[in-house]
Amino acid sequence: MSRIDIDSVNLADMDFWKRPDRDESFAALREHKPLSWHEFPEGSPEYGCKGFWSVVRYDDITAVSGDAKTFISGEGTIVGDQSVEEALQEGWFLNMDAPRHFKLRQVVARAFSPQGVTKMSEVAKEYAASVVASVKDRGECDYAKDVAQAFPVEVVCDFLGAPKENRRRLHELTVTALAGDVLGANAIESITGAFAELNDYGRCLAAEKRKNPGDDILSMILATEVEGKKLDDVEAGYFFQLLVTAGMETTGTVGAHAMKCFLEHPDQMKIWANDPAGVAVTGFEELVRWVTPVMHMRRTASRDTEIHGQRIAAGDKVVMWFNSANRDAAKFENPNDFDVLRSPNPHLGFGGGGRHTCLGAHLARLELPFLLAETLKQFKDIELAGAPEMIPSRFINGIASLPIRFKAA
Repeated sequence: MSRIDIDSVNLADMDFWKRPDRDESFAALREHKPLSWHEFPEGSPEYGCKGFWSVVRYDDITAVSGDAKTFISGEGTIVGDQSVEEALQEGWFLNMDAPRHFKLRQVVARAFSPQGVTKMSEVAKEYAASVVASVKDRGECDYAKDVAQAFPVEVVCDFLGAPKENRRRLHELTVTALAGDVLGANAIESITGAFAELNDYGRCLAAEKRKNPGDDILSMILATEVEGKKLDDVEAGYFFQLLVTAGMETTGTVGAHAMKCFLEHPDQMKIWANDPAGVAVTGFEELVRWVTPVMHMRRTASRDTEIHGQRIAAGDKVVMWFNSANRDAAKFENPNDFDVLRSPNPHLGFGGGGRHTCLGAHLARLELPFLLAETLKQFKDIELAGAPEMIPSRFINGIASLPIRFKAA
């Protein structure tokens, strides 16, 4: 491990996320400074907002995530400052606490259960085959943009009942909303605008679905009562926005990283290609651990408490770094090895446990193996055709571009 000056590590500083030694820095924090305070530097989008505490060890993160009374979500789950209303508009029930959070989550929990997502199996398989086939004869493509990101857009929009002609725009808005912290001085305005347009689209679509319901999740949401009454179109629009953004970006992120991992670890690609259905179970979990598509979530202390002997005051922000937990040697053997057969694999790629565990995990487990199986079936002799372009975001561990060349199998 290279020598890291942990006192100079500022996780609030966008420049840190451009560093090549990010993983080494988190390892140093885990070992020497498991709880640390970070202030937003001048020039950052959140400059002037209150700083935050960071927890980086696996066990500390599960403890914070599991204590929903002490560490609440209702004041926002991003590192910057938000009003309660802004938090609801951008995160809906993600930014709520019990009992309202549980009641709203239950509206769609059954649809996103292992049994509920099986209805999407054939649809996901067909989209995987068609997306890969659309670039097969070109001999090269940008795997991140043309394949990995394009695929979940179709699957999620089908699930939610969004028309095909609007899907490209919905994806553009999702990218801005979730990775807006890379946009510099205009980041806050761009994020707010993207969320507002997504919410308004969801509201308008809800109004149409109320008149002409279909066999989709949004129609189901509109028909369900919460605390004795149905959601209005604005609330349904928030619901739509949360589900479409979460479903598109995270699966696309893991899909793009999967190809990058395969090219960096050809032995692992061969193992997966030789038995795509058998390896998918452990391989998918390892991809999520390795990538950690959503790298952090924030909580707010509802009362004075302590972590590692340090007083955390009521109102302080506490940020859980899932990417760090997923490389914690105290929990994972050889955590810096990519092993598609790794088992057990109790990663925190879907959150730190507790009530806010990722709702769409089962859909992601269903759909992504289809895409990778089709890629390895239709492409051969895959190699990089240019340098990958990473997204220097604190939130989404995304790949903006991944040029590859290949031969049609």
